[in-house]
Amino acid sequence: MDFLPFEFTFKFLELFVTGLFMVSPVLIFLAGILFLIAKITCKIEKWQSYTKSLFFTFITALTVGYGKTVPSSGWGRFLSVLSGFIGVVLTGVIVSVALNAVMISWQATHDTPIEVSIESELESLENTALHSGNQPFHSSDSIPVTSDSLLNL
Repeated sequence: MDFLPFEFTFKFLELFVTGLFMVSPVLIFLAGILFLIAKITCKIEKWQSYTKSLFFTFITALTVGYGKTVPSSGWGRFLSVLSGFIGVVLTGVIVSVALNAVMISWQATHDTPIEVSIESELESLENTALHSGNQPFHSSDSIPVTSDSLLNL
């Protein structure tokens, strides 16, 4: 097989960065909502520093949840749940871009479409027919297809 691992990696990185750039308005919007939630949580909970609230919001959004800082009011708890949902959506967008980049990179760097497998099988059948003294196999002839022959493709 004519495949070099770095070719796939470069293609993946190119597509992943391009995909992130294309969905960057969504990512920036969701991150902006998280910053806003952190600001509101800081005021509601009367925490002394915005960085403490920002840390809490992003740890909650990333679903890590260290538990060092917890909201005590009902609205603070509601905002923490909201930041968790936003974090799940944010993570889902990034994972979706990564999976799409992997699929397209794999298809672009691997030469294994089913047509190539079928053609190589036809060539081997033709070579077998030539060596056995039979007439060569033509693509217009019918091929008996069995489950074993499909598994070998």
